[in-house]
Amino acid sequence: MKYSTKFMRMLCARLCRLTPYALLLLAPYANAAWTLVQADAPATVIHESGRYQTDAGQRFALDDIVETPANGGVQIQDDAGNIAALGHDTRVLLMRDAHIALLSGWLKVLHACAGNMANCTAPVIETARTTFTPSDDTALVIAATTANYQSTDAHDIDAVFSESGTVSVLAISSSRGKAAPVTLDMHRFATHPVSSDTIAVTLRPDAAFVAAMPVTFRDALRVLPMPARLRNDPPNNLRPVVYDDISDWLGSGLAARRSPSTRFTARFRARLSDPAFHRAIVQHIHDLPDWRPLVFPPPQHAVIRSTAIQTRYANPTDPVLP
Repeated sequence: MKYSTKFMRMLCARLCRLTPYALLLLAPYANAAWTLVQADAPATVIHESGRYQTDAGQRFALDDIVETPANGGVQIQDDAGNIAALGHDTRVLLMRDAHIALLSGWLKVLHACAGNMANCTAPVIETARTTFTPSDDTALVIAATTANYQSTDAHDIDAVFSESGTVSVLAISSSRGKAAPVTLDMHRFATHPVSSDTIAVTLRPDAAFVAAMPVTFRDALRVLPMPARLRNDPPNNLRPVVYDDISDWLGSGLAARRSPSTRFTARFRARLSDPAFHRAIVQHIHDLPDWRPLVFPPPQHAVIRSTAIQTRYANPTDPVLP
């Protein structure tokens, strides 16, 4: 059966109009929102390029950065059955599909939903050096670049304890070569120092890890009731970030720093219009090479000449001009 061109155009137009609604229906399953359900003290949130403080009842947006103070932690839950407790002085980036970028601090995670349930997405926690992926019904405790827990050679270290279930631990090689993940069984402990691409597994956590771990992490994670009042939007105390708010994120080794969907230069480049922020970026440009094209753009005539040269040699049969 053949259809007229007019009919096909009409069908395409109607399908295009329906596409946004279909995406809205699928969006919750691609990105189950996290909610702050309990807080010992107000948490700091970096939303887009603004910063605010909040407490229980706040629902976070995609790519929000959540930071806890030195005097308390928080518990967050998503719509897919995942629970995460953030210890004191902990900084995370909440990304799509339950991915969490852990810059530093203590994180306890429970993947509680079964794999055959709808909207069941296992969280993936990634530091600058290590990726942790729990299986179903798995609880794990992660320490990353924390001030109160260091390895014996005094270098920064990632450490994980499998409280229940199993977790896949993958070293992000400094050479960017392919590495095989290590499966950590229940009650096993693993460390990954910054100075090595090797993950060391032991039968139990070391004494320093247990002593430094937040006391509340000794209790099993459980789903808490949602606060009576939920807030989807940032409160009125949102203010633009300053350089010191995000300096550690900008200079980190996290993959999210340069990934297309979370690239920090794209997210925060509008802040370059602030003289103080611009000045701070210039002062630290040696540690921020990805910001150099933004603060020191090439001269316009150089761009035009480069384009002309590329055009001149695009066709090898064109004559070469002196």
